[in-house]
Amino acid sequence: MARAQIRWVGRQMAGALLPWLWLAAGGCSSSESPSATTMGSWDGGGGTEGPSPGGSDQGAAGKDTTSGGTPTEKEPEPDFGAPEGSPNYVYIPAAGTDRIVRVSGASLKVSLIEVSSQPTVLQVIPGIDAAVALHRGADEAAVIRSSEAGDQVVLLPVLAHCNALALAPSGLHGIVWYDHAKAKPGDPVGSFQALSVLQLTAGQEKSLSVSVGFRPRSVLFTKDGTQAMVVTDDGVSILDLAKIKDGDIVSSVPLSSKIGKAEREVLITDDGKWAVVRETGSSKLGLVHLPSKKLGEIDLGAVPTDLDLVPGGSAALAVLREAKQVAMVPLPLEATESFTFQVTSMGDAALGLARLTEDGKTALLYTSVAGVEQVATLDIATGAVQAVSIKKTIENVLLVPGTRKAILLHKPGPGPGYEDPTEKFVDDSQGYTLYDLDTGYTKLVLTPVKPLEVAFSQAPHKAWLLLPDAKGLDHLVQQADLGSFQTVDHQLGSAPQHARYLIKAGVVAVTQTHPSGRITFIDGKTNQAKTVTGFELNGKVQ
Repeated sequence: MARAQIRWVGRQMAGALLPWLWLAAGGCSSSESPSATTMGSWDGGGGTEGPSPGGSDQGAAGKDTTSGGTPTEKEPEPDFGAPEGSPNYVYIPAAGTDRIVRVSGASLKVSLIEVSSQPTVLQVIPGIDAAVALHRGADEAAVIRSSEAGDQVVLLPVLAHCNALALAPSGLHGIVWYDHAKAKPGDPVGSFQALSVLQLTAGQEKSLSVSVGFRPRSVLFTKDGTQAMVVTDDGVSILDLAKIKDGDIVSSVPLSSKIGKAEREVLITDDGKWAVVRETGSSKLGLVHLPSKKLGEIDLGAVPTDLDLVPGGSAALAVLREAKQVAMVPLPLEATESFTFQVTSMGDAALGLARLTEDGKTALLYTSVAGVEQVATLDIATGAVQAVSIKKTIENVLLVPGTRKAILLHKPGPGPGYEDPTEKFVDDSQGYTLYDLDTGYTKLVLTPVKPLEVAFSQAPHKAWLLLPDAKGLDHLVQQADLGSFQTVDHQLGSAPQHARYLIKAGVVAVTQTHPSGRITFIDGKTNQAKTVTGFELNGKVQ
């Protein structure tokens, strides 16, 4: 067990619905008309499969594709890089220094936090004014707890050359490991089969070293934060965070009985009971009951292009783009070797990706394939699919937390009707669509440049889109009210980089490209903006 170094830092400066049906395995349904607004119901009863195991032997992969020359579905992942925002503060690693800059969203006070050598990876601890940082130049993690009075820093030794960090939703534990995919050329290589467990209870911080399966790919936590599920090439190493000891060896629960490797996506339910595995190019899903280590699989009859879990972990949802269907696989409460699934038709819409709403009632279906100007909503309870026409090709979809609204981020490219001058202008432009999932209403907003990043605020719910001008003349933050769908532009003095919402301070913090550092705070209610400039320069003063 590694001991912690603790110090306080206080230096500051101013500044339509159809019922589900059960059909035979592999059955499918079709829409009578490609222009139908509402189609589909859950059909299915498929596949009471025996204990033939599924899955593959490689870590979690990105969103997948079918083979044979069909365009790839691309589902961008969010960038959780620095800076990060807690309820009241923004934390920014000061490049090339041994400090982290903390800026208060309410008072605009700037604090310089002494940590270790070259902090890089940084995440805030959920729900509180605290953060954890990893360092490029030292094998330490800094645990920072902040208030207006100052910052307490606890330094915890971690395994050499770690560059990845995951924090439990409880905020009581963290996992630190070496991810070779994140390493930069020339970086020293860390362990492929060990990680550090951080215990983050205030006043009881410590770090433990644990051995797991080969090549950790991702770390997931149960909803209650009591277990960490480490997805590796060998399977899933399950860490009981209350019982883990320094030096423990945690072998992996296999996700397949096959020998060899294939790209795969691994999802784990919030309670840690089921792992669902999608292997690239396969029509089968692997289903693993983690407590009993029982392996199973089910053949959906078509290759899934996307896989998601229904919130609460009651079922897995797979999008079958080539079959123009969506399949739902219920996940039993207890271990079993027999599984069933239901399917619903998307009509003539070939949509390959899904986003599920927080309430688990709806899936938004879409595709990133160029030239398709359509989305659809899927009612999870009934299987009804309702198609909605849009004006541009989609690049990504963001569901707004705490609402039933979505933002569809577009990309330029020809679509249907491209010969019409107005259609051509719209198709060639950058922009996004505001979408109300309940009413089906959509509003297209064209933008001068591609939105760099999107942040969301609450009370009232708004979206904040960063629009850096390539010519350096007209940098904007565009505010979209998610109640009225009206937009307002906020001018910036320099190019925006990141936006983070500080929930207690009620402001959106926008960091910008500036020689000595610049950050603008925009009040979510009043729209008043205040800017702090020079924190990087001041951070270099000894």
